[in-house]
Order: sequence, then C-alpha cells, then structure tokens
Amino acid sequence: MKLYIFSPNKKAIFSDLLLSQLENNYEVIFHETPTPLLQHADFINDIDEKVIALDPDYFDWKFTSEDIDLCKNVKAFCLQTTSFSWMDTEHAKERGVPVLNLKGFSREAVAEFAFLLALGVARKLPLLIQAEYKQDFIAHQGIELRGKTAGIIGLGNIGTNIAENCKGFGMKTLYWSKNTRNDKFEYRELVDLLETADVIFVTLAYNQETATILTDELLKKMKSTSIFVSIAHKLFSENTIIEMVQNRNLYGYGTEEENGNPTKIKGNILILPAVAWATNESMSANGEMWTNTILQLKKGAYLNRVN
Repeated sequence: MKLYIFSPNKKAIFSDLLLSQLENNYEVIFHETPTPLLQHADFINDIDEKVIALDPDYFDWKFTSEDIDLCKNVKAFCLQTTSFSWMDTEHAKERGVPVLNLKGFSREAVAEFAFLLALGVARKLPLLIQAEYKQDFIAHQGIELRGKTAGIIGLGNIGTNIAENCKGFGMKTLYWSKNTRNDKFEYRELVDLLETADVIFVTLAYNQETATILTDELLKKMKSTSIFVSIAHKLFSENTIIEMVQNRNLYGYGTEEENGNPTKIKGNILILPAVAWATNESMSANGEMWTNTILQLKKGAYLNRVN
C-alpha cells in the first residue's frame, strides 16, 4: 500500500527510525515543498489504495472539499495535528474516508503556554511592549495570580493540565465541562464560573456543539478585573473580548494566532504566534504518535477517528 506524506517538516518530525518503520510497511512518497494539490499529477492520477498523511503547514492550514475530491482510493487521512478544523472532515465522511487526528501529544506544552499567556497579561506585558519597555511603575503595575480563582472551560487533556498548573500555583481551581467530571477540582455551571473566576481559560475543541456556547451575553458576565485566555479558536467573538478590554470591562486577553504580534492591537492584549504546541518534547511525541497512527492502519485500527 502507498503512503503519501505531505509535510515541509520531515526532518523535524520524523527520526530515521520512524522513517524506516514507515518504509518497511508502505511504499512511501514524500512531498516536502508546499505545492497546490492540483499540481501533483502523479498523485491525482494514482488510483492505487493509499493512506494520506497531512501536515497543515503544507496546505497553509486549509484542506478543502475540492482537495478531498482529488484524492482517489483513500483508506484514511492521517492528520499531524490535534486540531482538525482546518480540514473539511464532513466532506471526507460523505466520501466514506475516515479522518484521524493526534490526541494529547502536546497537552503539557499547550497548557504551559496558556499559563504563560495568563502570567503575561497579569503583569501587563503587552503594555510594556507597546511602551517600548519604558518603565512606568503605575501604568504597568500588574497583579499576582497566587490566591486568585482560575476557571477552566473544557476539562479535556489540555484543560486538566492547565487546572493542575493553576492548583500548583496556589490558585483555587473551578471548571465547567459538558461531559468530564474530576473530583480534584470544583465543578461550576458556566454562568457561575464566568461570574466568579479571576482567570478564565478556554480549551474547548471547536465543533457544532461548542460553536455557540460562549455567546456575547455570557462573555459580558465576566468581572472587569478578570483575565480571559483562549488556546481555542472560533468559539466566541474575539471583537467582543477586545472591545471589553479596551473599554476597561475586562482586565486583559491572551491568545495565539498564525503570525500573532503582541503590538498588533492596543491594550492589555497579548496575541502571540501559534507556537503553543511546539517544544522539543511535543515534537518528538508528535512524530512517534503520527507514525503509530499510520502503522496501526495496516492492522485495520483507526485511532482517534474524528468523523
């Protein structure tokens, strides 16, 4: 069976051992230079059964229904990411092709990055940067997180790690989750959590069920002294959050986005590049997990199917 891998990050993700494991089980065709799928004539004309491994960096984080339609006789799409919102998974399902993601490889890295965002906003790092690092003990006077109340929205792998970090930092830790319950932390209804917490972390995965949970009405329940941190996307109106910060109805906001810039938007708003997941440890785990997911397909096992 053939394995097409589309990734510009071959050396960073795959060790020689991992590559040899793949080559012992598949006929591996590697594409490293990002090129529109339509220009890959060899791939488009290939009617043999195949597994397709997709790195979003190759496709600028967008794999469309048109791209899916160019793929023939596909056993599965194996994504290099936990996120799958960059791919039209529903269209793949309509075509009868499973989509598999990688779950949990970067949870510690992302959890630490989320806490970094909270600390940066708490100490008004965006304002320091915007002031070109000029000292102003009044304007740049921050707050301490120890003793504050953290509220985690979504207690999955990442949310649980954030909750543990907060607890270890001396914070009271609340959470809301649709399905998960954990006796180590205190459960609260969503409205109560938003009204109570000093630092709110949003870690929900984006899907049809979660897309409408954080309405503007709910967001405005937060205290003006609260910090809002999100490592999730498309779950709320970012414009509403930014306006709340700039109108002093919210202490600050921290997030990541592609090519994020901490000076992009004025106010106590920290927008960093999307590197939350990227550590030496998570990159190593990513390569191992991606390889294992691909190898398990040979045995008929579909790990972490999302559609």
